[in-house]
Amino acid sequence: MDQYDPHQPPRDTPEITPFAPANTSVGPTENLLRLRTITDDSPGDTKVERVFSDTRSVASTRTNASNASRLRERIRRDLSWGTKLHWFLPSAMVGLFILGLLGSLLHHWFYLSLDGKGAKDQLIMVRFGTAFAFFTKAALVGSIVLAYRQRVWYTLRTKAISVKGIDNLFALTEDPTCFYSKDVAFRARVATAMALATCLRVFTYCYLKGIIAENNSRIIPLAAVLSPGALTAQPTYVTSDSECTVRSLNTSAQNDAVQDRPKSGVGGYDLVTFNISEAVGAPRYFGDIGYMLSQVSAFTFYSRKPIPIHSPCEGYNCTWNIGFDAPWYECEEKSVDEAREALATMQWNDIDTGPWAPRGVMTLSVISDGSDYEPNQPLYKNGTDNMQGYFEDEPTIRVGYLVDTHIPVAEGSVVSRNGTWNGTWKTVFEPHWLSCDLFKAYWNVTLNFTNEAQSATTKASNKRRVFEKPKMGPLHPNYKENALYYAFGKMIRDRLNNGNGFKNGSDDIMRYSAFHPLLNETTRLAIDDVKGGVEKIVTDLGLTLLSIKDLEIALEAKAPCERWRYENRFHYSRQGLWIGYTLSVIAALASVLVGMHSIYMNGITSDTLFSKILVTTRNPTLDKLVKDHEGVCLGGDPFPEKLEKTELIFAIIDQTDGATHTAFGTVGETTPMLGSVEYRRLLNPGRGQEATSA
Repeated sequence: MDQYDPHQPPRDTPEITPFAPANTSVGPTENLLRLRTITDDSPGDTKVERVFSDTRSVASTRTNASNASRLRERIRRDLSWGTKLHWFLPSAMVGLFILGLLGSLLHHWFYLSLDGKGAKDQLIMVRFGTAFAFFTKAALVGSIVLAYRQRVWYTLRTKAISVKGIDNLFALTEDPTCFYSKDVAFRARVATAMALATCLRVFTYCYLKGIIAENNSRIIPLAAVLSPGALTAQPTYVTSDSECTVRSLNTSAQNDAVQDRPKSGVGGYDLVTFNISEAVGAPRYFGDIGYMLSQVSAFTFYSRKPIPIHSPCEGYNCTWNIGFDAPWYECEEKSVDEAREALATMQWNDIDTGPWAPRGVMTLSVISDGSDYEPNQPLYKNGTDNMQGYFEDEPTIRVGYLVDTHIPVAEGSVVSRNGTWNGTWKTVFEPHWLSCDLFKAYWNVTLNFTNEAQSATTKASNKRRVFEKPKMGPLHPNYKENALYYAFGKMIRDRLNNGNGFKNGSDDIMRYSAFHPLLNETTRLAIDDVKGGVEKIVTDLGLTLLSIKDLEIALEAKAPCERWRYENRFHYSRQGLWIGYTLSVIAALASVLVGMHSIYMNGITSDTLFSKILVTTRNPTLDKLVKDHEGVCLGGDPFPEKLEKTELIFAIIDQTDGATHTAFGTVGETTPMLGSVEYRRLLNPGRGQEATSA
């Protein structure tokens, strides 16, 4: 016989006690009992009063004995029967819940450690996430299932449920089809909700994420879709600041350049060439534009963009800013009156094209106003200054052009006739005149590489002249740099002087008309921003020089640069992880609390294993029920419908031999035992000896 457990608290719950025939009172469930009272003989010549309610639940009344007598009786029975509240099952239930909660936190911390990191070993990381998800799911569902089993026994003790309903309750966590049962839905609502919680993750994942396929469309288990799916690899905009080695220019270095000893050790990379005067020891003077400048200029002008440089940020998009001195043409827009006079009086081209529109067909022309450097220099005379190699002027670029005002001309006016050419001008043209001079300016350049495509923004400031009037000879300390600027300006002037704009004339189809950089190829009128067009040509050629590594004026400089690119990086969606986990944890916690309450009310821990079912179904009534159905007592299937609909309750049965017994029985032959401490292990209260164990 088990010893009395002093730590087990007594509880005032319905119990079977001997009573005197008079002065009886109804127990805690008297408010549910209404229909009739039955008095049977109980063991030990005592009387037990059973009261049946209209809902078929059963309660026992207690005698109006003194509190002291009842306390002594309870102590005697507790000493005799002991307790069956074993520590393992409650500990396992709570422990699994804690493990599930810990698994979800570890999963969160694992994904948090990967968030924003490079997406390396993606498959391995996803597998780790899946392992965390399955571990958490298994632990939480395990705690719910253990709690569910305790709730099942509580339900069976308090409600009469059909045999079919009992079958469904015992299989509910394993077979979803068992939810389709009236008894399960209406008589075991709490247990049903707990069983449904084990499927809650599946339903949530289906709704929020759908089905995810991997490796030839093999389906990932739905119970682990949402939480592993919270970690994805996404193209992420990544920036970093660093110092880059970039190309720059130093035009002043041209003054110290020695043509026979190139800086990089490779000849031919000087932008200008210098002649050696006939006399030994005579200074060198400007000879011609260098081969490299001629080649890159031609490519730049006809591609209408600079030759791209090599990006200093290999594998990244990149932006950096540099500043250097370089040639620049500063243009000034003259007034309309000055332009009208200039277009009427100046010699704008050297071919016979007739007057400007509308009296002629010419719409744009560019000239160089000033004296160019003479290519044929006089012979050197020792001791005399015969102007050999001298720069005496810096030509100015003049751009004359017409702008269509879109104002209709007066019908029949002189200006509406197109001179000697067929056709009629229908709108008024406004004359414009642009004057551009060569300067040395500070270039502030922001270069950008995006997807291997170069773009640049250039601003010019601190403009000043290199050429010093009235003349600059070979002995001047800045002579070579001025020669470089002259060569650069010469390339720009030659490009702009190459062609004119014509409208509705035979020259309209000539190549120099179609490819003039300041001309709209469709309208054969000047582009909208002529000044900006000149500056673009200058900028394109200047940026092209940055692409030539071995120039005498080239240099490398350190500059802050911003690097960015789209990288595959891990992205952790906290919402995607915690929606499923929060629902699961809440469901598991609620189930554990219900399970603990059920254990407390049952007064015992149990399970739904076959052995537990075996020892709780020993009832002669069941023998009688199955007697008339062949094969049922052997577990045959299908089960008779009549037996399936028979309602049973797990309660106390008083046998004919006077022993008290627990088993599944019909409502009419049982007495509820919910919460009775003495029925944790059965005893014949009247005889003071043990009966068969439940």
